[in-house]
Amino acid sequence: MRVTRRIAGEVEVDLGRYELRRGGRRIKLETKPMELLIFLIGRREQMVPREEIVKKLWRSDLFIDTEKNLNNVVRKLRTALGDKVDSPRFLETVVGKGYRFVGPVRIIAAKQPGSAERKPAHDAFREDGIESERISVAVVPLLLLGKWTDDHGLCLGFADALVSRLGNLFGVDVLPTSAVLSVPPEATPSEIAFSLGVRFVIHGAVQMSKGQWRISLEMFDTRLERSLFAKKCDLEIDRLLSLVDGIAQQVSASLNRPSAPAIAEQRPRYSKDPLAYAEFMRGYRITASGDSSMMSQAIEHLTNAVTRDPAFALAHATLSFACSTRHFEFDPSNLWLERAEFHCRRALEIDANIPEGHVACAFLLWGPSKNFQHLEAIAELKRALALQSNLPHAYNRLGTILAHIGLLDRAREMFQRGRPFQPKMAISPSIVQVYIWGQEYELARQQIHLWRTENPGNKYPIYYAPQLAMMTGEIEEAGVLLDQAMNVLPEEPLLVSLQGIYHVLNGDDRRALDCVSKACASPKSFGHAHHCYYQIACIFALLGRHETAFDWLERSVSSGFACWPFFLKDPCLENLRGFSAFEALVSSLQAKYPDHVGLF
Repeated sequence: MRVTRRIAGEVEVDLGRYELRRGGRRIKLETKPMELLIFLIGRREQMVPREEIVKKLWRSDLFIDTEKNLNNVVRKLRTALGDKVDSPRFLETVVGKGYRFVGPVRIIAAKQPGSAERKPAHDAFREDGIESERISVAVVPLLLLGKWTDDHGLCLGFADALVSRLGNLFGVDVLPTSAVLSVPPEATPSEIAFSLGVRFVIHGAVQMSKGQWRISLEMFDTRLERSLFAKKCDLEIDRLLSLVDGIAQQVSASLNRPSAPAIAEQRPRYSKDPLAYAEFMRGYRITASGDSSMMSQAIEHLTNAVTRDPAFALAHATLSFACSTRHFEFDPSNLWLERAEFHCRRALEIDANIPEGHVACAFLLWGPSKNFQHLEAIAELKRALALQSNLPHAYNRLGTILAHIGLLDRAREMFQRGRPFQPKMAISPSIVQVYIWGQEYELARQQIHLWRTENPGNKYPIYYAPQLAMMTGEIEEAGVLLDQAMNVLPEEPLLVSLQGIYHVLNGDDRRALDCVSKACASPKSFGHAHHCYYQIACIFALLGRHETAFDWLERSVSSGFACWPFFLKDPCLENLRGFSAFEALVSSLQAKYPDHVGLF
């Protein structure tokens, strides 16, 4: 009999008892907040409009102040959940629109009279008409038993192969390998599920017995607290993919989903050289962390991996990504570009169907050296996601590209689709640009605050904060934020050119033009030069130098920033909007990047 340890802080909703529990302790909650909780959980991860909530909680609003009452109900629910408005873990406010329930929660179904003790697995996803959770799965690395060493990289390699095989399972979010790297090997399935925000956990162990590897595996439903299937068998290294394919079919059947299409390429993703594998893992963990400032360390480890095993396709693809990130963010030297191109090409030569290879190719295509080939990069990312649909880097890059060509709604969709695959991140940070360029300033403010809290050393929220203040007319606040930013990044051209806008808004034309000269003289924002050019266009537009401003705007567009809806809204460009050349530029961009570009 399995004993499941209760996790401190775990939230449970018992539909039969009609009660909320946190960490096993009952939380007193009035009827309306409880009804709201159940209603929002039923629409998990979706924005539920305030109007729908009012109709659900109150049949008529003729004799009540629904605005005041709903705010009171939400406040009581947040208190019961131990949630905070400025850093929500469970209940997000979509300002001016509604609410979204996003946190981990365990639903305990109400038992109907005469019903069986347990429902069959394929009925486990709807209870009492409520969609209690999105179907989400984590495959964690195998636990190595005994005194043996994992020379073949079986523990993570097996998990990654299964993740790749399940990546396109219809209607199921399978976390990418990068999301499970920090899971402690001794964690229970319930602890893993709570940490990663999933319901189903596939875990197991591998050991050597009489010269033969033996594997034991289980798929566990942490809400119903039972095993959906368990398997023990011999493991032959040369037939690993065949075993993975069989287990993938069992997973599909347990979730009542059609089997994922077979993967055409049968090359193992991991190296059999233990030293190459170890070096790859060191580099992979760094690239998976999202900390671009550590890419030089990742590059060193990944280079060691491909030197040891030149046929290690995944290491080549990951190394290409690391080199292109370094080239884009820190050092425009051709050395990093050439290395990125070589390793991307090598990865796809070894394995034409490796999704990470196509992601690496997209990162190269959407960069200054290739003059930001938007449509070509989008095609590569679509191909990567067709091969494996749970790649967070692909969704984030798609969102960023679509935002840069003015398809803000499509960009938002991509950021939201990628969010389940990054459970440790409170937000998809790059969505901030969608909010700013779409003039959703309160949402932008909230996300910048979360971003700075989660990653205080990242330069982008430091840059976006004063930009947002200027966009909302808070010039004094913008000055304070700019001073803080310049103390951290005094030579950053993104900030220098933004400071030029601040100076011209304050009537200091000379200092504004000094900022233009300084920004143009620095190569440090090589990857983001188009934003510097755009901000220079804004400076000249505000100064009344219309032709010069338009020339810089065209330069911004030709070098990658073509967000025409922002051009139509940004108050800094108001002086340009009456010119026929400006109207022609916007029309050409609308025609070049139609809305269907973002469709899958």
